[in-house]
Amino acid sequence: MAQDSLSPPLLQVDGLTGGYGALPVLHDLSLQVGTREFVAVIGANTAGKSTLLRAISGLLPKVSGRILFEGQDLTAMPAHEIAGLGIAHVPEGRHVFPDMSVEENLLMGGYARKDPAGAKRTLEHVYTLFPRLRERRQQAAGSMSGGEQQMVAVGRGLMLEPKLLILDEPSLGLAPLVVEEMHQRFLDIHRAGVTVLLVEQNVSLALHSAERAYVMSSGRIELEGAARALLHDDRIRRAYLGI
Repeated sequence: MAQDSLSPPLLQVDGLTGGYGALPVLHDLSLQVGTREFVAVIGANTAGKSTLLRAISGLLPKVSGRILFEGQDLTAMPAHEIAGLGIAHVPEGRHVFPDMSVEENLLMGGYARKDPAGAKRTLEHVYTLFPRLRERRQQAAGSMSGGEQQMVAVGRGLMLEPKLLILDEPSLGLAPLVVEEMHQRFLDIHRAGVTVLLVEQNVSLALHSAERAYVMSSGRIELEGAARALLHDDRIRRAYLGI
């Protein structure tokens, strides 16, 4: 669902500069995500995409510029407070709790919720979205395949009932059939009304999923536009699609 041009964006990043040490990874970066949009950020492995997501989630130690969510400045806010505003970050590498069951992992995602009945409904929604997790809800998450662990990680993020779901390289290391299955679930999540910000090295997947996209290089935004237009942009086709 495209953002109404008259409405303020759900997420707005203005002039963001930041990194981990003396040298910044991000350089005067600006982007926005509208309510109920599906936006992708693509680029090479060293572009700074994951660093951008960490900055939004309050996990980057040194930043300047502004990050606004529903008009509220997140720039100096701790990560747990940012999550409490409705931003769920599904990190690269999944990071499930390996010795805990699938259901215990999911319930950890909703630990801060004050509505037990609502959390139960969300858990049921996650099981409907990922039936395999219902079948294996008592299985240790660490014993599952990479694709199943990715389902757990996404489901754990959904347990927050987020306004914004941030996905960092969700297709990394997964078999093509699993990647396609996850792609369909992300579309389902978006159709259900969740705003999605996707970072992906799989450029074809990202541009077929998103409505709009940004292209990052060396910590800067190099291109932006409608995802389908970028899919047919010769610069993108040569650099990322090999055609």
